Amino acid sequence: MASTQQTHSRWLGLTALRAAVVITAAGSAAVCALAVLFAKILDNVLDGDGVTVWDRPVSSWLAAHREPGLTSVLRALTEVGNPPVLAAVMAAVAMVTAARTRTLLPITLGAAAYGGYLLMVVTVKLAVGRPRPPLPERVVAIDGSSFPSGHAAGIAVVALVSAWMVTLASGWQRWIGVTAWATAVPLVVAVGFSRVYLGVHYPSDIVAGWALGAAWGGVLILAGSTVTPLWRGHPLGRRRCRP
Repeated sequence: MASTQQTHSRWLGLTALRAAVVITAAGSAAVCALAVLFAKILDNVLDGDGVTVWDRPVSSWLAAHREPGLTSVLRALTEVGNPPVLAAVMAAVAMVTAARTRTLLPITLGAAAYGGYLLMVVTVKLAVGRPRPPLPERVVAIDGSSFPSGHAAGIAVVALVSAWMVTLASGWQRWIGVTAWATAVPLVVAVGFSRVYLGVHYPSDIVAGWALGAAWGGVLILAGSTVTPLWRGHPLGRRRCRP
């Protein structure tokens, strides 16, 4: 009987290990694909070809077909992607998750998510220095480099990492995790679209921002999933990481 139980335990352990390897490999491949996408768009922006040929036509078409009601909604929605709002959301989610899981990992990852995205966006903006769409097309007064969109990158990383944290903290209540992801993805798309609609970014700025933010979020989620077992035995990690 004991031998049967040991065999069953080993089988479950191997199955969990294989699942973890597959998930990690798939996640790593997705992160790499997003990084390649960002690099490709960056190359197009620097050379003025590729996907950038659609930037001016799309921006001009949207500027010519704005509706007052939709413009008001998107002006309010785009505020969600502002750095102070993202910082507040990330901090709140990280602290609640840390309290529920009794680990400091969510706070560390939350700080890395926010600080890392800001550093990357500012660095690329300064290096590329792409002008924004013409002033007549802008609904929101803003200056600075257009590529990549800081709002798109920020909402991508904060929404994805936050949804993962909520899923982590929800335990077996799967509907909470599903709701978090179902909210995060449309929000990322909507905030990105609002930046093009309001005339402050080109479409390629948005897609590059999404790719950059999602790649960084993916790195942090993979890192968090890998590091969590290291907390086993720590007073702050027993609840989450106990054998």
